[in-house]
Amino acid sequence: SIMLTERVPMIAALWTLVSVLAVTCLAPSPGAAAKLDPSDFQATGSFELVVKDSKPLKPGTSRIRYQSAFASRVRGLIPGNTDGIEIVFLTKPITASVLPDILRNDARELRTGDHAALVLFLDRDENVSLVNLSYVVPGTTVARTVAWKPDELRKHFSRVTVRAGRVVLKSKGAYSEIESGHEALTLTWDVDVDLPVIREVTR
Repeated sequence: SIMLTERVPMIAALWTLVSVLAVTCLAPSPGAAAKLDPSDFQATGSFELVVKDSKPLKPGTSRIRYQSAFASRVRGLIPGNTDGIEIVFLTKPITASVLPDILRNDARELRTGDHAALVLFLDRDENVSLVNLSYVVPGTTVARTVAWKPDELRKHFSRVTVRAGRVVLKSKGAYSEIESGHEALTLTWDVDVDLPVIREVTR
């Protein structure tokens, strides 16, 4: 497991800050929603949060079993002002009626429900250099940097391909932190997706 003290405090703090900042979306091309097929976003898998000890979080276990996901190219990620891929996982199917919310509104309505998101920071060679995970269910929001050390990236995020407007990700892993009297939680994920990258955003 990964001790809380082994995390990079600045990365975690900046990630928390970025998660609440406004998002500037680059306008999709006219008719973009009409060209997208809802079947492109079908996906199944799960995320789980186990909280054993935490002052701000309620102890217990919760799960997100997603039925769909969508991917975006993200520019201006902090730290480093780098590019990346954000994949948002939803518990309901993506239909034609919700595509405008994704394309023009950063999925603000969809994000009011249970969801998880992985942000894959990419280096100049399009290899993953850092991974943030956010997990949201009613009453609980957890955002963590779950992989940044080379061995963590090789173990959990080596099966990532970003090419020709698509992202393929297969990853099954866990992140844990334990600090007596402060925090004891575990996040696990099981992800297998092959998605079109449908838009660009600047954060």
